[in-house]
Amino acid sequence: MRAGAAVSLALLLSACASTAPIGEQADARRRADIRVELASAFYADGYAEQALAEVERALAVQPAHAEALGLRGLLLMQRGDSVRAEQSLQKALRIEPDNPRLLNNLGWLLCQSGDPQRGLPYFERALAQREYASPATALANAGLCSLRAGDTRSAEANLVRAASLDPSLATAQDGLARLAFARGDHVAARHHLHRVLASREVAPEHFLMAVRIERLLGDRPAEQSLLKQWRRRYPESPQLQAYLRSEADEH
Repeated sequence: MRAGAAVSLALLLSACASTAPIGEQADARRRADIRVELASAFYADGYAEQALAEVERALAVQPAHAEALGLRGLLLMQRGDSVRAEQSLQKALRIEPDNPRLLNNLGWLLCQSGDPQRGLPYFERALAQREYASPATALANAGLCSLRAGDTRSAEANLVRAASLDPSLATAQDGLARLAFARGDHVAARHHLHRVLASREVAPEHFLMAVRIERLLGDRPAEQSLLKQWRRRYPESPQLQAYLRSEADEH
């Protein structure tokens, strides 16, 4: 963990709490801001429980803190608590209705929760904000959401736009790989999937698709190389175990 970030923020919070307040609201805001910054540091380092605890402390000081509510929504989404996550994000948007990050996150939550038609308008609203620093993310999410809704044309258009803005965006390359694979264009699927395999977002299912693609293309050395990487990185993954059982059944 980035020890300096979390410890320094905690020390600053203690100092802030012991200082005579210059205006109650300003003091509450400052303490909440420090809690949110500390929560963000925990979240970035993968400490979700500590992050959520700090967010709740921030909201106890200042309930109408949009950034804290937004981060709380993300953390609850990660936990699988979609109902409370949506409530938190909706509350944050009532405070900052044009915040593109909040709009994108709520759209993605609704899409993941099985309601893509409700989610898609939030991506459109996020993309309409000129100050949005990450439009490729919302475009990729809109593409994946359209894919879940069965609209492959819109899905591909959004994913292509996302990849053109940020070729390293794994979610966009993943979506394009799946679309190419579905229509039987295994060369294009391989191209997009190799970018996903080189990213930090790679998962066992990506190796499964990559191995299948190399087998369909008849590239046995590439297939074995990918299988070796898969076994090294995710030896206990259910996808790998199922694949190995199917391999054994064929022989």
